[in-house]
Amino acid sequence: MSEEKWNVERIHKEIHDARTKMFVVVKVLEAGNIKFSDHPEWVVVIKPMLTDLAANAQKISAMLELEQSE
Repeated sequence: MSEEKWNVERIHKEIHDARTKMFVVVKVLEAGNIKFSDHPEWVVVIKPMLTDLAANAQKISAMLELEQSE
């Protein structure tokens, strides 16, 4: 089965799914149901992910600013 092609609809769906997943993680952590101290292996996974998210968000923001200034 071939991979679905990237288009505006697929990008929208992927962004929506990613946003929803991050929201759920934050809400679970805020509720205190899962603690990093009880699951230190999460830190090994989440810290690099947050670094990547921040870097990619900064790149996207720069691209948006560049496009708006043109």
